[in-house]
Amino acid sequence: MKEKEIERLNLLKQEELKLYSENIQYICGIDEAGRGPLAGPVVVGAVILPEDSFIEGVNDSKKISEKKRERVYEQIVAEAISYSVRDSRSKNY
Repeated sequence: MKEKEIERLNLLKQEELKLYSENIQYICGIDEAGRGPLAGPVVVGAVILPEDSFIEGVNDSKKISEKKRERVYEQIVAEAISYSVRDSRSKNY
């Protein structure tokens, strides 16, 4: 992993580390994609990762390529304590 990416991920984890130091056990990260419920369909993802998780390429889904997003998704699913993805077009939303 490149030094710049390690630095970026460390900055992202600063708030998490503060919460863990306050004995918060689980932190859920979320992301959405779409136009929103008033303008069209939306897909939402939520994930709880282990405290020591450090996944290269994790970022806002709109800021990474589809290929990279799929690779990161697979790694997230493999490491996740828990995760969920919901699509507003689904009856199970």
